[in-house]
Amino acid sequence: MFLGLKNYILYIFQTFLNLIYNQKCLICSCSKTDSLLCKNCAKDIHYLSSFPHKIFNNIPFYSATLYEGIIKKLIHKLKFNHRKKASIPLAQILYKYFNNIKEEKEYIITYPPSFFLKSAQRGYNHMFLIAKEFSKLTGIEINKNLIKKIKYTKPQYKVKNRHKNIKGSFKINKKEIKKLKNKTILVIDDITTSGATLEEIINCFIINNIGNIICLTISKT
Repeated sequence: MFLGLKNYILYIFQTFLNLIYNQKCLICSCSKTDSLLCKNCAKDIHYLSSFPHKIFNNIPFYSATLYEGIIKKLIHKLKFNHRKKASIPLAQILYKYFNNIKEEKEYIITYPPSFFLKSAQRGYNHMFLIAKEFSKLTGIEINKNLIKKIKYTKPQYKVKNRHKNIKGSFKINKKEIKKLKNKTILVIDDITTSGATLEEIINCFIINNIGNIICLTISKT
């Protein structure tokens, strides 16, 4: 009850602030357009082709942009600077690209989870925030319990052998498999470099006889 009242008070306070102050662009701090990503900054985003950029075990990998410039800044703000609102323009960028590749299928969204200690340390799971905003835009349901991370791993950008680092760190929650019937799993992530994380997740799905999958990332290096 106390938490509910606290959240309500915070919501009222945030609404009050929004009435007084326009939202500022997360990149240039411009407040003229009352947007988290102003039109001028958005113009600098260059989208990649709507063809798979990689195929792994017959699973297509798509990436909306390159990991550079504004995209890199937004991801850094979300992951390392606790700017949770950066998840909103990142989801919008992913949504814009997804509209070019989506087919007439019934999708369900999931994402690589963080190890619980990592989420506790940061205070939130950045990919869940992006997935939640992406779900709002697409109307596609999220299954946040489908994939479990069962062991701690070093951040992928800090290791040379990414496949070895991430191996055996994910597990499919078999209780959730029945919810996947006739659905295409849309695995979303922020960055793909070697593809090791998504490949490890795909291997987990294949072991459980699940192959109707699409991988979609905001950016690639």
